[in-house]
Amino acid sequence: MRISTNQLYDMSIKGVLDNQRELSHVQQQLSSGKKLLRPSDDPVGASQVIRLTEKLDQLSQYQENNNLLVNSLEQEEVVMRSLNSSMNRARQLTIQAGNGILADEDRTAIGIEIEQIRNEVFDLMNSRNAEGEYIFAGYQSHTPAFEYNPSSPGNKYNFVGDDGQNEIQISPSVTVKNGDSGKAVFEDVAARLKTEVTGSTATSANVKITQQDAHDFFHKSNYDKVTPANNDFQITILAPGDQVSVDNVGTGANLGTFSYTAGEPFVFKGMEFNIDGAVGDTVDFQLQAPQKKNIAETLNDLMLALTDENISDGDFAEATADALVGMDNALKTLADANSAVGGRLNVAQSVYESNLDLEISNKLARSSIDEVDYAEAVTELSKQENALQAAQSTFARVTQLSLFDYL
Repeated sequence: MRISTNQLYDMSIKGVLDNQRELSHVQQQLSSGKKLLRPSDDPVGASQVIRLTEKLDQLSQYQENNNLLVNSLEQEEVVMRSLNSSMNRARQLTIQAGNGILADEDRTAIGIEIEQIRNEVFDLMNSRNAEGEYIFAGYQSHTPAFEYNPSSPGNKYNFVGDDGQNEIQISPSVTVKNGDSGKAVFEDVAARLKTEVTGSTATSANVKITQQDAHDFFHKSNYDKVTPANNDFQITILAPGDQVSVDNVGTGANLGTFSYTAGEPFVFKGMEFNIDGAVGDTVDFQLQAPQKKNIAETLNDLMLALTDENISDGDFAEATADALVGMDNALKTLADANSAVGGRLNVAQSVYESNLDLEISNKLARSSIDEVDYAEAVTELSKQENALQAAQSTFARVTQLSLFDYL
C-alpha cells in the first residue's frame, strides 16, 4: 500500500497533537492537584467524588449546628448557675429570718436584700442569648418569658412564653434540644403541701405542720385528685376523753387511735393538732390540692412577709416555711434542669467527635479517588515529554523524505 505525502503529514501531526494533549493533561493534574479533571477521566470515580463531597458538606453543616447548640446550652448553664447561687443566698437569709430573736428592723433589712435577689432572679429568668432571643420563652423567643404585673390580684410574676423546645440536628439521626422552657424550670415549681382544719365541734382546734417530710409523705400517699371526698378526714374524741380516732371521711377507713389530752397538742403524720374539746367532739381537716408557684413569686411573698410590721408570729412562721419549701423545690428543679443541660452537652461533644472521624474518613476516601499522586504524575510527565520530543523528531524526519534530498 502506498502512503501519500499528505497522509504522512496528517499522521505525524496527529501524533504530535496527541502527545501534546496528554502532556497538557498531566501538567493540569500537577497544577490543580486533582486526578479527575473532567467526569470522562473516570465516570465511576467522579460519581463517588460527588457523593463524598455532599457528605462532607452535610457534616460541615452538622458541625456548625453543633457549635450553635453548644453555645446556647453553655449560656443556659451559666444562667442556671447564677440562679442557683441567688436562691441559695435567699435560702440562707430565710433561715436567718426565722430566728425568733431578730428585731423588726433586722427582718426589714433581710426583706430588702430578698427584694434585690427577687429582681435579680426575675432578670435571669428573662435572660437572652447572643442573638437577642429569650432563652426560656420556648417558641416565643422574641418576647420575654416572664412578666411582672404589680396590679394583678393573684400572682405578680407570670410565665407568658410557651412549652416549646427548639431542637437542632447535629447528625443524620441525632437531634438535641437547645434550651428549656421557663414553664418547666421556673413556673411549675411545687409549692409547700398543706393541710387545714375545715370544721370543728370542739371549743377550739388548729393544725400546723411540724414535720414537713412526714406530712408530705402522708399527703402524697393519700391525696385523691379524682375523688375530693377522699381528701377529707375527721378526728373524734373518744371516751373517756384520753384518746382520739382518725378516719377518712370519703373511704370510711380508720387510720388509728392516738393518745390525747385536752388542750395539749398531739402529732399525727407530721401535723400537730391542738384541740380543746370533750368526748364526742369532732375536728375535720382536709388535704389541700398541690399548688405550683414560680421562683420569683416565692421570693416576692417572702419579701412581703419580712417587711410587714403587722404580721403575726404564726403567719410569719407559715410564710418562712412556705418560702423554704418553695426554694428547696426550686433548687431541685434547677439541679435537674442543669443535669439535663450537662447531658445534652455530653451528647453534643460525643457527636462532634464522631462527625470529625467521619469527616476524616470521607476526606481520605475522596482523596484516594480525586487527588493526584505527585510521584506518579511527575513520572508520567517525563514520559509524555519524551514521547512528545520523539513525535516532533519523527515529524521533522518525515518532512525531509524527498527525492530532491538525494539529487
